[in-house]
This record gives sequence, C-alpha cells and structure tokens, in this order.
Amino acid sequence: MTKEKVILFYDGDCSLCNHVIRFVLSHEKETEDPLFFCSLQSDTARQILSPRQYDFKNTNSIALLQHHTVFYQSTAALKISTYLKFPYSCLIFLKIIPPFLRDICYRFIASRRKKIIKKDFCFSPTPLLQKRFLP
Repeated sequence: MTKEKVILFYDGDCSLCNHVIRFVLSHEKETEDPLFFCSLQSDTARQILSPRQYDFKNTNSIALLQHHTVFYQSTAALKISTYLKFPYSCLIFLKIIPPFLRDICYRFIASRRKKIIKKDFCFSPTPLLQKRFLP
C-alpha cells in the first residue's frame, strides 16, 4: 500500500494564497514526505475532495488532506506550520486557542484576502518543484 500524499488545497485565483504557497516552499523543512499542492479549481481537487463533502462554492478556506482526514481553516494552517522550519514551526502552539476563536480570525482574513494583496500574483514553480503541484 502506498502512503497517501499530504495535499494542501488552495484558491488558485487568490494572490494571497499564491504568496502563502511560495512562503511555504521557501521555509519548509527537508522531509521524506513533503507537502503537495493542488488548486481548488482543478479536476484533481474535485476528485479528491468531492467524496469528502467539500463545498466548492466556498473557496475562502484552504484544505489540508493528511492521514485520510481533511482539515480546514485555522486547523489546516496550523498543521501546515509543522512542515516549516523554526521559528515558523512554533505556530503549532496556537492550537491551545479554541478552534472557534482561531477560525473567526481565519475567516476575517480570508474574507478580505483579495483586498489584502490587490496585485495579481501567480506562483510559477521551478521545474524541480513542478512535480509537487497536482494537475
């Protein structure tokens, strides 16, 4: 049995999301099981997330597929921090804050994400990184 990939699903049309992907790639730990990335607008995302009842009308939330479970909003963001180098990996300690409070902050930023970074930004991975972006 092959090990399931850990996949970060993001809004491919969002400049802030693309900045986050670039940040993760430039600050990630070296590991045998790296994060993979997939746009929520892709057919691959539909194939993987539809059976898990993901609401594709709402792309305001990243989703992280890890160990056959999908995590959303602030929980997904904090789990991503475990893939980052120090000091960013310390963000996982924010899990002590109740999820409903973390998610209020997450939704506040997510609802304004297209205003936060107005300039269009599309991340183009290097050929070496391309294999980590699912079609």
